[in-house]
Amino acid sequence: MLLKKKSTIISIAIAFILAAAACYYFAIYNSVRVINTSSMYQGFSSAQSLYANAEMVVIGSPVKDFEDREIHTTKLSTGLIGEIVTFTEIKIEKVLKGPEEDAVDLTVIEPVGVYQTFKGREKITSDGYSEMKKGSTYLIFLGKNTFGQYSVINMQDGKFNFDGTDPEDLTGSSIKKGLFTEIKERYSRDITNFNNAK
Repeated sequence: MLLKKKSTIISIAIAFILAAAACYYFAIYNSVRVINTSSMYQGFSSAQSLYANAEMVVIGSPVKDFEDREIHTTKLSTGLIGEIVTFTEIKIEKVLKGPEEDAVDLTVIEPVGVYQTFKGREKITSDGYSEMKKGSTYLIFLGKNTFGQYSVINMQDGKFNFDGTDPEDLTGSSIKKGLFTEIKERYSRDITNFNNAK
Protein backbone atom coordinates (compact mmCIF):
# COMPACT_ATOMS: atom_id res chain seq x y z
CA MET A 1 0.00 0.00 0.00
CA LEU A 2 2.82 2.38 0.90
CA LEU A 3 4.60 1.48 -2.34
CA LYS A 4 1.47 2.22 -4.38
CA LYS A 5 1.03 5.60 -2.64
CA LYS A 6 4.69 6.45 -3.26
CA SER A 7 4.47 5.54 -6.98
CA THR A 8 1.30 7.66 -7.33
CA ILE A 9 3.05 10.68 -5.79
CA ILE A 10 6.08 10.16 -8.07
CA SER A 11 3.79 9.85 -11.12
CA ILE A 12 1.97 13.07 -10.20
CA ALA A 13 5.29 14.87 -9.65
CA ILE A 14 6.63 13.69 -13.02
CA ALA A 15 3.39 14.72 -14.75
CA PHE A 16 3.60 18.14 -13.09
CA ILE A 17 7.25 18.58 -14.16
CA LEU A 18 6.43 17.55 -17.74
CA ALA A 19 3.45 19.92 -17.84
CA ALA A 20 5.57 22.78 -16.50
CA ALA A 21 8.32 22.03 -19.05
CA ALA A 22 5.77 21.94 -21.88
CA CYS A 23 4.26 25.25 -20.73
CA TYR A 24 7.72 26.82 -20.57
CA TYR A 25 8.68 25.48 -24.00
CA PHE A 26 5.51 26.55 -25.82
CA ALA A 27 4.58 29.71 -23.88
CA ILE A 28 7.99 31.21 -23.11
CA TYR A 29 10.86 29.60 -25.03
CA ASN A 30 9.06 29.77 -28.42
CA SER A 31 7.54 33.21 -27.87
CA VAL A 32 8.87 36.13 -29.92
CA ARG A 33 9.40 39.54 -28.40
CA VAL A 34 10.01 42.40 -30.85
CA ILE A 35 12.57 45.00 -29.83
CA ASN A 36 12.65 48.10 -32.03
CA THR A 37 15.89 50.06 -31.94
CA SER A 38 16.77 53.45 -33.37
CA SER A 39 19.64 53.85 -35.76
CA MET A 40 21.34 56.65 -37.60
CA TYR A 41 20.95 56.53 -41.35
CA GLN A 42 20.46 58.92 -44.23
CA GLY A 43 16.76 59.02 -45.12
CA PHE A 44 15.28 59.93 -48.49
CA SER A 45 11.73 61.28 -48.79
CA SER A 46 11.37 61.43 -52.58
CA ALA A 47 11.61 58.80 -55.28
CA GLN A 48 14.17 60.89 -57.13
CA SER A 49 16.54 61.19 -54.15
CA LEU A 50 16.07 57.52 -53.20
CA TYR A 51 16.87 56.35 -56.74
CA ALA A 52 19.77 58.80 -57.14
CA ASN A 53 21.42 57.69 -53.87
CA ALA A 54 20.95 53.95 -54.43
CA GLU A 55 23.95 52.16 -55.90
CA MET A 56 21.71 49.33 -57.08
CA VAL A 57 17.95 49.03 -57.59
CA VAL A 58 16.52 45.57 -58.21
CA ILE A 59 13.28 43.66 -58.40
CA GLY A 60 13.57 40.31 -56.66
CA SER A 61 12.42 37.79 -54.08
CA PRO A 62 14.09 36.18 -51.06
CA VAL A 63 15.20 32.60 -51.72
CA LYS A 64 14.77 31.31 -48.13
CA ASP A 65 12.30 31.69 -45.28
CA PHE A 66 13.40 34.23 -42.67
CA GLU A 67 14.15 31.54 -40.06
CA ASP A 68 16.55 29.80 -42.49
CA ARG A 69 18.65 32.86 -43.32
CA GLU A 70 22.11 33.65 -41.98
CA ILE A 71 22.13 35.94 -38.93
CA HIS A 72 25.15 38.03 -37.95
CA THR A 73 25.46 39.53 -34.48
CA THR A 74 28.00 41.82 -32.88
CA LYS A 75 28.22 41.67 -29.10
CA LEU A 76 29.38 44.47 -26.87
CA SER A 77 31.94 43.94 -24.09
CA THR A 78 29.00 43.83 -21.65
CA GLY A 79 27.62 40.76 -23.44
CA LEU A 80 24.67 42.63 -24.89
CA ILE A 81 23.93 42.54 -28.61
CA GLY A 82 25.28 45.65 -30.31
CA GLU A 83 24.10 44.88 -33.81
CA ILE A 84 22.11 42.13 -35.49
CA VAL A 85 21.51 41.77 -39.22
CA THR A 86 20.20 39.11 -41.55
CA PHE A 87 21.90 38.09 -44.80
CA THR A 88 19.12 37.48 -47.32
CA GLU A 89 19.77 35.74 -50.63
CA ILE A 90 17.71 37.38 -53.38
CA LYS A 91 16.58 35.85 -56.67
CA ILE A 92 16.84 38.81 -59.04
CA GLU A 93 14.11 39.31 -61.60
CA LYS A 94 15.40 42.60 -63.00
CA VAL A 95 18.17 45.12 -62.36
CA LEU A 96 16.90 48.69 -62.75
CA LYS A 97 20.14 50.39 -61.71
CA GLY A 98 23.66 49.22 -61.00
CA PRO A 99 26.03 46.57 -62.31
CA GLU A 100 24.20 43.45 -63.44
CA GLU A 101 27.18 41.26 -62.58
CA ASP A 102 26.74 42.22 -58.91
CA ALA A 103 23.17 40.91 -59.04
CA VAL A 104 24.32 37.34 -59.67
CA ASP A 105 23.96 35.42 -56.38
CA LEU A 106 23.05 38.67 -54.62
CA THR A 107 22.93 38.62 -50.83
CA VAL A 108 21.36 41.66 -49.19
CA ILE A 109 21.87 42.78 -45.59
CA GLU A 110 18.58 43.48 -43.78
CA PRO A 111 18.59 45.43 -40.47
CA VAL A 112 16.63 42.80 -38.54
CA GLY A 113 17.43 39.52 -36.80
CA VAL A 114 16.14 36.96 -34.34
CA TYR A 115 18.10 35.15 -31.64
CA GLN A 116 17.15 32.67 -28.91
CA THR A 117 17.32 33.37 -25.18
CA PHE A 118 15.97 31.46 -22.18
CA LYS A 119 13.15 34.03 -22.04
CA GLY A 120 12.15 33.31 -25.64
CA ARG A 121 13.18 34.52 -29.05
CA GLU A 122 14.00 38.20 -29.45
CA LYS A 123 13.51 39.88 -32.79
CA ILE A 124 15.58 43.05 -32.99
CA THR A 125 14.63 45.46 -35.73
CA SER A 126 16.04 48.85 -36.70
CA ASP A 127 13.52 51.67 -37.03
CA GLY A 128 10.54 49.35 -37.53
CA TYR A 129 12.08 47.42 -40.43
CA SER A 130 10.18 44.24 -41.35
CA GLU A 131 11.99 41.41 -43.08
CA MET A 132 11.29 40.52 -46.69
CA LYS A 133 9.15 37.38 -47.07
CA LYS A 134 9.95 34.35 -49.23
CA GLY A 135 7.48 34.17 -52.12
CA SER A 136 6.96 37.95 -52.21
CA THR A 137 8.46 40.24 -54.86
CA TYR A 138 10.10 43.53 -53.88
CA LEU A 139 11.52 46.64 -55.46
CA ILE A 140 14.72 47.08 -53.40
CA PHE A 141 17.01 50.12 -53.15
CA LEU A 142 20.53 49.12 -52.13
CA GLY A 143 23.77 50.72 -51.02
CA LYS A 144 27.21 49.12 -50.93
CA ASN A 145 29.29 49.04 -47.74
CA THR A 146 33.09 49.14 -47.47
CA PHE A 147 33.23 45.32 -47.65
CA GLY A 148 31.43 45.30 -51.01
CA GLN A 149 28.17 43.99 -49.52
CA TYR A 150 24.78 45.45 -50.42
CA SER A 151 22.23 46.49 -47.82
CA VAL A 152 18.76 48.03 -47.96
CA ILE A 153 18.96 51.83 -47.75
CA ASN A 154 16.28 54.08 -46.24
CA MET A 155 15.27 51.32 -43.80
CA GLN A 156 11.58 50.29 -44.18
CA ASP A 157 11.19 52.91 -46.91
CA GLY A 158 13.92 51.30 -49.04
CA LYS A 159 11.99 48.20 -50.08
CA PHE A 160 8.52 47.94 -51.53
CA ASN A 161 6.41 44.81 -51.82
CA PHE A 162 5.55 44.67 -55.49
CA ASP A 163 2.83 42.04 -55.58
CA GLY A 164 0.77 42.87 -52.45
CA THR A 165 1.67 39.61 -50.67
CA ASP A 166 3.41 41.21 -47.65
CA PRO A 167 1.02 43.32 -45.54
CA GLU A 168 3.82 44.09 -43.02
CA ASP A 169 5.69 45.96 -45.74
CA LEU A 170 3.19 48.83 -45.59
CA THR A 171 4.20 49.56 -42.00
CA GLY A 172 6.89 52.07 -41.25
CA SER A 173 7.03 55.78 -41.82
CA SER A 174 4.04 57.85 -42.87
CA ILE A 175 5.67 58.66 -46.21
CA LYS A 176 6.05 55.04 -47.41
CA LYS A 177 2.76 54.83 -49.35
CA GLY A 178 3.31 58.21 -50.97
CA LEU A 179 6.89 57.29 -51.81
CA PHE A 180 5.80 54.01 -53.43
CA THR A 181 3.11 55.83 -55.46
CA GLU A 182 5.72 58.34 -56.62
CA ILE A 183 8.13 55.50 -57.52
CA LYS A 184 5.45 53.70 -59.54
CA GLU A 185 4.62 56.90 -61.44
CA ARG A 186 8.22 57.98 -61.99
CA TYR A 187 9.56 54.58 -63.02
CA SER A 188 6.38 53.11 -64.47
CA ARG A 189 8.06 52.14 -67.75
CA ASP A 190 10.59 49.89 -65.97
CA ILE A 191 7.93 48.46 -63.67
CA THR A 192 5.45 47.91 -66.52
CA ASN A 193 8.12 46.17 -68.60
CA PHE A 194 8.84 43.89 -65.63
CA ASN A 195 5.15 43.06 -65.07
CA ASN A 196 4.62 42.35 -68.77
CA ALA A 197 7.62 40.03 -68.86
CA LYS A 198 6.30 37.87 -66.00
